[in-house]
Amino acid sequence: MIPVILIFAVLALPLRFHATNTPFTLVISSEAKSVKAGSAVEIKLSLTNDSDQDIDASANISDLTGVDPNFIFEVRDAVGNLVAKRRYEHPELATGHALLNRVIKPGKTLEETADIGRLYDMSRPGEYNIQASRRSSENEKDGVVKSNKIRIIVIP
Repeated sequence: MIPVILIFAVLALPLRFHATNTPFTLVISSEAKSVKAGSAVEIKLSLTNDSDQDIDASANISDLTGVDPNFIFEVRDAVGNLVAKRRYEHPELATGHALLNRVIKPGKTLEETADIGRLYDMSRPGEYNIQASRRSSENEKDGVVKSNKIRIIVIP
């Protein structure tokens, strides 16, 4: 019985190490804890490079949303239901701008602001819980790094 437990413990080690050994830390915050319905819902994203290698943070920003597509957001209402994404007519016609060669050096932090109200329908008064994530590398098998969660209250 002991050899079986020992083998399981040895096999579980790399999984636990991988889960805590992420190349960066992602933290979100908001100066406003509440916003008026129909106004911007701005959050600050801080991505800190915890690795010993550069992180490519280049992006092509759509002028429809103005949000860095490297970040994925999950927005839920007070009950826990996912909030619907906004739909734009003919997004293929939207213009944008490229942020090329944007590199985060080891130990450095990239900070940017995103109006996620342009991505999600947060027009109804109520409580919204927001979490951001980003792929940890180009390899999908490496998974994603998730941020902390924040709460924004939309008032009438």
